Amino acid sequence: MKIKRRHKIIFVFSLLFVSLFFVYTYVNRGIADTTKIKAEEAFTTNELLSEFETKQQKLEGFIEKAIEIEGEIKEITFQDGKYSLILKGDSDISYILCEMQSNQTKDILKLHAGQDIKLKGILKGFLMDVIILHCVII
Repeated sequence: MKIKRRHKIIFVFSLLFVSLFFVYTYVNRGIADTTKIKAEEAFTTNELLSEFETKQQKLEGFIEKAIEIEGEIKEITFQDGKYSLILKGDSDISYILCEMQSNQTKDILKLHAGQDIKLKGILKGFLMDVIILHCVII
């Protein structure tokens, strides 16, 4: 009787240990390198902002997927140790916020407002603006 109980306890603790191991590796898997991910779709800033303002359901199919975006830099910001590029289109209502990967710093320092650029990043969603994370310059 004691042996069966001991086996059950060992089994439960083993299962708990394996589960915790998988949770730990999932949480600490790191950020994917966007340079190695193939883009699902390519947009200009005007195309993306137009889709955002008129047909948000279509864009929801691209959330958490890599996209390419080409447009003009409105502003370059540095906050919390990360650079972000704000891209503008014809609309003054909405912009595209592109948070850059940390390995892009050297190239970002060469950029300026008003310059055209082509980026690839992960579309995270949209509130008042379109948000793209882990961007790289292509």
